[in-house]
Amino acid sequence: MNYQDHRIPSSNYRVIRWFNLDRFAPEQAFTSHWMSSKAFFFVRLILALYSTIVFWAYFVVMIQLDRFAGFFKAFTTMTFVGLHAYLVISSIYHYRYLRSKSIDVILQQHPCLNYIYLYLYSTVITFNVLTPVIFWSILSRMQSNADPVVAWINVSVHGASFFLMFIDVVLNRIVLPIRLVLFVFFTTVLYLLLAIIIYACEKKWLYPFLSWDQGPAAAVWYLLILSLVVVIFFFMLCVHFVRDWAAYKTGKLAQIGQDPQKS
Repeated sequence: MNYQDHRIPSSNYRVIRWFNLDRFAPEQAFTSHWMSSKAFFFVRLILALYSTIVFWAYFVVMIQLDRFAGFFKAFTTMTFVGLHAYLVISSIYHYRYLRSKSIDVILQQHPCLNYIYLYLYSTVITFNVLTPVIFWSILSRMQSNADPVVAWINVSVHGASFFLMFIDVVLNRIVLPIRLVLFVFFTTVLYLLLAIIIYACEKKWLYPFLSWDQGPAAAVWYLLILSLVVVIFFFMLCVHFVRDWAAYKTGKLAQIGQDPQKS
C-alpha cells in the first residue's frame, strides 16, 4: 500500500522538538500495513463501540453500588477512561480523514491537539499493560464473588482493555518517540502523588500495596511500579518495531512517499 506521510508543522519550541512531538505524521494513525484505511476504520469503530458499552455499564454499576465517589480515583478506571477516549477520538478523526480524503483536516488543527494525541497514545499503550498485570497478579484475589455483570466489567476493564489496545497498535503505523517514556513516567509519579493526597483526605489507601504501614517495603513497591512502567513502555516500543519488521518481511510494509513539505 502506498501512503504519503505528512508531518505536522515543526514547532518553534525546543522542548517540543526534543520530544519529537512535531515529527508526528497523522496518516500513521489512520492507515495500516495490513489492510485498507477503510477496513481499519471499521475495526477501530468496533473497538470504540465495545469500550463505550463497557464505560457506561461501569458508570451505572458504580452508581448502583453507591461507589461512584471513587470512580475517578482508581488508576485502573482512569486507564480505561484514557483508552476509551483514545479509541473514540481516533474513530472520529479516522472518519474525518476518510470522508475528506485528505489529512489536512488534522494538520490544520492547533498543533497542541496533535501533541496531546501522541501523549495520550503513549500512556494508553503503557498503562493498559500495567493495569492487567497489577490487577490479576495482586488485586483480583481481593475481589469478592460478583454477579455476572460486575464480573464482565472487571474482565473488560482489567483484561479485555489490553486486547483493545493491542489490536489498535498492531493495525496502526504510529512511530513512537522513545523520549515519551518521560511523559509516561511522570504521569505515573503524578498518580502516586494523587494517591497520597487521597489518603491524606480519607485516611484510606486506594491500593494496599501503596500503604506506608509496610515500612521500607512501601518504598520498594513505589520503585517497582515506576520501574515496571518504564519496562512496559520499552516492551511496547519493541512491539511497534516487530510490527513494522513483520510487515517488511511479509511484503506488507507500506510504501511511504516523500512529504514535499519536509524535503
